[in-house]
Amino acid sequence: MYRRLAARCDHALHLGLTEAGMGSKGIVASTAALAVLLQEGIGDTIRISLTPEPGGDRAREVQVAQEILQTMGLRAFTPMVSACPGCGRTTSTVFQELAQKIESFLRAQMPVWRQAHPGAENLRVAVMGCVVNGPGESKHADIGISLPGTGEVPVAPVYVDGRKTVTLKGERIAEEFQAIVEDYVRQKYKKRIPIKAAP
Repeated sequence: MYRRLAARCDHALHLGLTEAGMGSKGIVASTAALAVLLQEGIGDTIRISLTPEPGGDRAREVQVAQEILQTMGLRAFTPMVSACPGCGRTTSTVFQELAQKIESFLRAQMPVWRQAHPGAENLRVAVMGCVVNGPGESKHADIGISLPGTGEVPVAPVYVDGRKTVTLKGERIAEEFQAIVEDYVRQKYKKRIPIKAAP
């Protein structure tokens, strides 16, 4: 129906899947329904409808809507974090904890960065758990870190714009990596002040 409507008029079209459900089921159903139309250029506004947890709020719906649009390359809201799923080479939870910490840090910083560092929402960060996929994924991100997997040397190489810049080790890897991310944002996304023409 939406395809036919989009072909016959120029009116703004609102996309949404009513009664999508709870949790991952609702997210998957909404994504499957909307992504096909968005990929075809159909849709001007979207709404994700998720049944909230008891006592929960609607913030998750907004976050999912933003993630769908950002993953499809239609609009950026907050830096994206790529992280490996884990396997037999990643028996520690260090990479999971760091990925979660970095993602929370980026979301918390965005209100400030949106004003002071426009464009920071396009930042891509990789947090990988071993040397098999870690260096490659890290090189393709703006900033990436490859944490030590099972049996690997307890060091974590960091890649910035595709180049290895430093190797972190010790108990403060998370804090040091976070500082590298913050410094990168300050350097790359400097707020440009327009220069007034001379009278």
